Amino acid sequence: QSRARARRMSRAFAFQVCGASTSFVTRRTGPALPTAARRSVSRGVPFPITNRAFSFTDPRGRDHARVDTMATRSSQSGTEAPAFTFGLLADIQYADVDDKPNFTGTQWRRYRNSLVVAKDAVTYFNEHDLDFALHNGDIIDHQCAFDFANDEFRPKREALDQLGEVMSVLKNCACKNWHFTVGNHELYNFTREELRNGVRAPAGNPLPFKCANEFGDFHYSFAPAAGWKVIVLDSYDVSIYRNGREEGLDEHALALLCEKNENCKKFVAENPDVLVTERMSGTFPYFKNLTGLESRWVPFNGGLGEAQLRWVKTEIDEAARKNERVVLFSHLLAHPESTAKLSGRTLLWNYQDLLDILEREEVRDVVAAVISGHQHDGGVFTSEFGTHYVVMESPIVAEPGHNGPFAVVQAFDDSLKFVGFGKGKESSLFPGVAEKKESDGGEKQTPLTRELLLRPLAKKNGEGA
Repeated sequence: QSRARARRMSRAFAFQVCGASTSFVTRRTGPALPTAARRSVSRGVPFPITNRAFSFTDPRGRDHARVDTMATRSSQSGTEAPAFTFGLLADIQYADVDDKPNFTGTQWRRYRNSLVVAKDAVTYFNEHDLDFALHNGDIIDHQCAFDFANDEFRPKREALDQLGEVMSVLKNCACKNWHFTVGNHELYNFTREELRNGVRAPAGNPLPFKCANEFGDFHYSFAPAAGWKVIVLDSYDVSIYRNGREEGLDEHALALLCEKNENCKKFVAENPDVLVTERMSGTFPYFKNLTGLESRWVPFNGGLGEAQLRWVKTEIDEAARKNERVVLFSHLLAHPESTAKLSGRTLLWNYQDLLDILEREEVRDVVAAVISGHQHDGGVFTSEFGTHYVVMESPIVAEPGHNGPFAVVQAFDDSLKFVGFGKGKESSLFPGVAEKKESDGGEKQTPLTRELLLRPLAKKNGEGA
């Protein structure tokens, strides 16, 4: 029914967006679902469009705080137990296809090897007592859903089978408390409702692939330990792919994208059935003539809806009142300086709205880190306020002979310690090469450590002060 509706309106929509008039509504309202508990949220999707979300100037200059991101020490390595510990992976993006470059030809991808990295990650996770494990979006590749050579969707079973290969690896993790964030490739392969309810593939796999919490919410919070809060974001709350596979593109998000990106506007005008075919990512040069942070306005990115932003503010305010530290997870990047060469290509559409919440003077001390995926080569940036913006590297770009990328993260009162492996010698998170040592099972690489220091919490008049 949704595809039929999209087909009827596609040509009229293309005329509206690309014809004589390009006016459209940028705010939507929908029925807010009741919250089930403090951790749950309403699933509204209105998107605030403000000028401040579309520009970024950094008076400090490019090199500010980059030295801080390299700060490491071993003061707590063996003397104090962490408050909590978690396993971290992002962008496994597995597909049973031969190695090849990405769409822009800038990156070599080893798709089948990503499953090998996932197996190594589980083996490493099982050496630790984890409170939870998290995969930060893009678990299988777009090619599992779409045959680009024949310009058509593949049978759904292919995506299910290849997801099953990944889940059959992850199910061997001793920690069964897995969290999966929503990435663009999740929405290429599955509907939002499937991701909400959980995908079991193949049949009988004991570990379901589910991107929502027990209340069905894609953005939620939980307390991993006393004095800490974890916030999981849905960075595709506003996205042309919001509905998921074969549910039709979101017309409001597409109108927004066409306003911000002339390449997209032209493509929609020439392909009015795009609302139905969903054929945008990897199909045309959408980066053409985009400069700086304008490059975030591409089909594979998205943003946070108005309801989600209000909820984030409430959660951060509550954490500040209780003197709790906060770690946020988002598939998309939240800070321009964490993007490769400040390109903005992997950035949230409305990143500034999120930063305006996180960087307020009264709360900035509690925000320990924002951890992302999406940008396969990774990245680390520390803001002037001491918040770490960490981007995990992807297993599909792992260099031969290297274990990673994956990490076990230990949360201490004054630091986050990442212990694990990078993609190789050019890793941004774990610069350097892991040493190899002899063990009972043969030669074994020694994990590297990156410790990110946290600023002291300011005492506040309230709970936990």
